[in-house]
Amino acid sequence: ELVAAAGAPPGALNVITGGPPEALEGGGSSGQYLIDHHMLDKVSFTGSGTAGQKMLEASASKLRPTCLELGGKSAFIIFDDVADCLDSVVDWVMVGIFQCTGQVCSATSRVLIHESLEQKLVDRLLERVRTIKVGDPLVAGTLMGPLVSEGQKQKVLGMIKQAEADGAKNHALPLQLSTELQQGYYVPPTVLSNLPYNSTAWKEEIFGPVLAIRSFSTEEEAVRLANDTPYGLANAVYSEDRVRCKRVASQLKSGVVWENCSQVLFPSTPFGGRQGRASGFGFELGPAGLKEFLSEKTVISNDRTTFDWGIYKQA
Repeated sequence: ELVAAAGAPPGALNVITGGPPEALEGGGSSGQYLIDHHMLDKVSFTGSGTAGQKMLEASASKLRPTCLELGGKSAFIIFDDVADCLDSVVDWVMVGIFQCTGQVCSATSRVLIHESLEQKLVDRLLERVRTIKVGDPLVAGTLMGPLVSEGQKQKVLGMIKQAEADGAKNHALPLQLSTELQQGYYVPPTVLSNLPYNSTAWKEEIFGPVLAIRSFSTEEEAVRLANDTPYGLANAVYSEDRVRCKRVASQLKSGVVWENCSQVLFPSTPFGGRQGRASGFGFELGPAGLKEFLSEKTVISNDRTTFDWGIYKQA
């Protein structure tokens, strides 16, 4: 209705809903039917890496262009010169992981904090996290709602439990939910510290309100740890030193880097993963995003109808 009211012609946008393959008769899905159809000229997909692989498989036999915006395990590097603006740092850290209940592909879910500031950041962060009101997203004052499904809730809780088994410290408090919400898909805003680098919760996308924190001692170490992931969607760096921000940003292997902020996007700037990494390829937004839906065509014209090259006139 909104698209029609904006003046788009009939048929310009068609919305088709459906469930996962196992929920439909025969194991099919509306999405699978769509990407298998021979009349599709282009696929642009946002979702998981597993589903993205299925998109590519369906497009491969048709040599059909496909744009994939997949998952991420973004890092947020925080240097030791921001002690005087720690409140702002904490706010951006929380924006990076708790908005949309962490269900954001570019969520900065790994915090790398300089060792001299680690305890101060954790203390300030926990103080603020414990003020987040979790509940019905339609009620005024709610800052974090539920996850999308029971399956996603169990996946997130399972990864938190595994992180604890790996040796991480879980700083989350039990949720205080009303009776009518206790069967909902709620997970508390969770902060994990002392997480081993080989832990699943540190290396794999959780897609929930779970933040993992580790410290570093040097700039080189921070960049190495941030890049130590198969993903390449986004990263962030926070420092009073603008030259350092630029230097670190140039070394981070991701399609987007935020300097002294997180999750800020504009319609005019491209958004997409670094090619060759597990976050996909192609762009949304900006001129690059528009070009994803255009086909180049070259038309060469000879305006002199009596002109020719004369190559074969002497043959």
